Amino acid sequence: MRLPSPREILGDAVTLVKVYQGGEVPFRYDEREVEVRVAVILGAQVLPGGRASKTLEARVRHGANLQRRGEVDLLIPTGGLGEHPPREAEIMARLLKEAGVPESAVLLEDRAVNTWESALLVAEISRRWGIREVRAVTDPLHCPRTVRAFREAGLRAWAEPVYSSPMWRVPWMRRGQFVRELVASVWYRMRHGVGSRFRR
Repeated sequence: MRLPSPREILGDAVTLVKVYQGGEVPFRYDEREVEVRVAVILGAQVLPGGRASKTLEARVRHGANLQRRGEVDLLIPTGGLGEHPPREAEIMARLLKEAGVPESAVLLEDRAVNTWESALLVAEISRRWGIREVRAVTDPLHCPRTVRAFREAGLRAWAEPVYSSPMWRVPWMRRGQFVRELVASVWYRMRHGVGSRFRR
């Protein structure tokens, strides 16, 4: 375990403050820079009775829209079993099907229980499928840590922020996620070395 430097912690905090205030999300996908035809949809809470949370619905809807517009060929929902069954990826697959996304355009990762595990397991799947780059579909404040985690796991990732998520649109939820991401970014640097090696 490596203690992050004050400079690293400050850098992460400044990044999150800028995103929180509506500034540019780091590593945001830009088709003018690179063409990435695979999107990973990060999991979120499943409610009692197997109902998708509004956050999960927003992420899936964003991913489905990317596929329908022809911007991506493959969607990878990632998320295992949380507090309530079924697995997050299973719920996402159902929602994608209801949105008209063909099953052939969906590849599940249904074991990960956190962002780091999603990064490792999706990177493993990507190596088998010959995938080198992905778009990470998640809430804007979650994007910086997610992209760093995926890159640390060996998969080049680009942020695909979901501004329709309640984690962004609802003020108290945005504040809560901001605090969680501040803490999580420090923990990920300490526990996994996330953010210490990659460069754009």
